[in-house]
Amino acid sequence: MSKSDVDAAIERWEEAGLISGELAGRLREEQTQSQRRGRRRFLQYAVSGTAGILLVIAAVTFLVWSWPDLGPGARTGVIAATGITIVLLGMRLEAARRYLPVTYALQTSGLVLLLAAYLHSIEAWDNMTAGGVIVGLLALATPVATIPVFVRRNPVMPAIGTALGYGFLAVFLFRAFDLDADIIIWILDGALVAALVALAVLLRAGHAESVSRRTLYAFTVSLYAGYPMAGMTTAGPLELGDEVFLALDAWLVLVTVLALWGIHRAPAVLRSARYSLHIAASVLIAIPLGFGTTLEVYDLPPLGAAAVLAGVGAAGLWYGLRLDARPLVLCSCATVVSAAWYLAVDAGDRLGTVLALAFTAALFFWVATRLGRGEETRRGRDQGDQEQQTG
Repeated sequence: MSKSDVDAAIERWEEAGLISGELAGRLREEQTQSQRRGRRRFLQYAVSGTAGILLVIAAVTFLVWSWPDLGPGARTGVIAATGITIVLLGMRLEAARRYLPVTYALQTSGLVLLLAAYLHSIEAWDNMTAGGVIVGLLALATPVATIPVFVRRNPVMPAIGTALGYGFLAVFLFRAFDLDADIIIWILDGALVAALVALAVLLRAGHAESVSRRTLYAFTVSLYAGYPMAGMTTAGPLELGDEVFLALDAWLVLVTVLALWGIHRAPAVLRSARYSLHIAASVLIAIPLGFGTTLEVYDLPPLGAAAVLAGVGAAGLWYGLRLDARPLVLCSCATVVSAAWYLAVDAGDRLGTVLALAFTAALFFWVATRLGRGEETRRGRDQGDQEQQTG
């Protein structure tokens, strides 16, 4: 909510007699101070981000200068040491409870660098050699050692560590056993399904009251990890070609249904309208998947592909307006715009472009009127309630 929205709300409450003039003044003062703190925080993020970029530039400059003189093992050590340093730096800053998004980004970047170091180590030690096995064991030990530490600190990094854990497991299987890529994919599929089942058991109604945000976040990122796993499985071991879109579509439907369950049917302690953000993400993901499925798998004409995608956007708009979920409404609008632009570009003439854009504009005007009508209805309902209480 912006400062103008807060000021307008305070003025409305004061005029309605809900708050006194003294309380209104205190609220305005607190809002002003909050805005100042927000501006200072933004400047801190900007300056610290600039410092981080300069640090990365300095590190890259050093590596470019010294990299040719280092052997494969030394290069692996440099990358790993850099990753560990960045993880520890992020954890140290997190302990101060400041710049938390930056600290999560630092820790994630450090883990990614460690994963890159384990992969680069093949230049120094072949698979199944002593060095390769040691690197594989270190890769397996990384999530085992870090996730319990993350669990005690915050709910975000355990989820990120879980997602990256599948990558560390793949490196372990590759370096220590030199397994074929298809076999590794099947093992990762099994690990993903096992993790989802175990987390789902924790989330069932009988245990919902004791579920922490860490478990919920880990379940969420494992669901999103299913997208690349479904794609790799169908394109790799199954060799299904364009049918990979169907597997991704099925996973998209699964994620969307679970989000709907979380909004309407989940146990009360887990139920939340914030899951509409995942539906908004599904609507955005449906843009490339929708075009891929309709054009590549089913070979629909451009009008049919645009109609399918516009239907997804319309459904998202309908549900987003009912739920008053702004991100979902915006993502649905973007989906409809994508369908309209695709149809206009495919038409290749000015009339097609004008018609597509005019239809989209009319749709958005209608959405705007619905949003305004919903706001007027809520205000009328609030005023009616106040009049009844006064009477």
